[in-house]
Amino acid sequence: MNALLQETVETGPSSPAVCIYRGGMELVDQVAEQWRELCSESAEDQPFYRPEWIQAYLRAFVPDPRLLLICVSFHGRFQLVLPLLDESATFCRIPVRRLRAPVNFYAGRFDAVCRTDLEEEAVVLAAWKHLKNLSGWDMLHFRDALGGSVVGRLAAAAAAEGLNTVEVEDKPSPYVVVPSQPELLKQMPVNARLRRQLRQIRRELAERAMSLKLHRVETAEPNALDRFFQLEGSGWKAQEGSAILSSGTRPFFEEIADSAARFGYFVLYMLELNGELIAAHYGFIRRDCYYSVIVAYDEKFKQYSPGHLIIEEI
Repeated sequence: MNALLQETVETGPSSPAVCIYRGGMELVDQVAEQWRELCSESAEDQPFYRPEWIQAYLRAFVPDPRLLLICVSFHGRFQLVLPLLDESATFCRIPVRRLRAPVNFYAGRFDAVCRTDLEEEAVVLAAWKHLKNLSGWDMLHFRDALGGSVVGRLAAAAAAEGLNTVEVEDKPSPYVVVPSQPELLKQMPVNARLRRQLRQIRRELAERAMSLKLHRVETAEPNALDRFFQLEGSGWKAQEGSAILSSGTRPFFEEIADSAARFGYFVLYMLELNGELIAAHYGFIRRDCYYSVIVAYDEKFKQYSPGHLIIEEI
């Protein structure tokens, strides 16, 4: 399907041009190179905002999407990219035409990608102005956006013009700041009692001649991924039907692993005890930040705290 391009160029040499692309999956490929360049120059260069992540989501969960891409540029260079899905929905039992973020529970965070510079606010406002004047939609739905996000600023611009907006707070995501100094690293984890427990576990394993080994895999190696999926699906997640193997989401996570590995930010940590996989992390590394997306451990080794051990090893 050929994409339909609708373009509005603001008057004045310093005003941004706003382009709207409509079509299917092929739209992402058409702008992917410029999109990735913009990600690398953005303050929030997170894996979840990149074109390969959006593509994997669409392939896995929206096989025939009506995609809308809002792209703002200066002198031919992208300054902002906002992907949206155009779909029919209901709100309070009322039929609406909804533009929503291409993300769900499995697909993580969401935000528009925006270049960080002196013109950033003008770019965001230009995107909102064009979106507001776009016909054929009743509702914008963003989800899983962080505080201070670009889409949050779009919502604030809408509220400032009198449009009805609702913001629902989510539970904060836990994180750990990892120091670079070796002497401070020895004090991780920060809980002294947990550090003592882990030292005791390591002594016990050494006395039993049981050795721990951490593997770091940076490619979408099928055998390694299969071992991870089997481990992740071996415990309580399998019983609840939320494991990757039982939920049918394996193709999504395989594609994400393959794409992230091609662009150099995929990592699979695997902790073995005497050669047996007892814990694993499926994640990404961008700009010195490690995103631990999925964790798994073998419940029959829970007396050794494998989940804590692998974090300490990482």
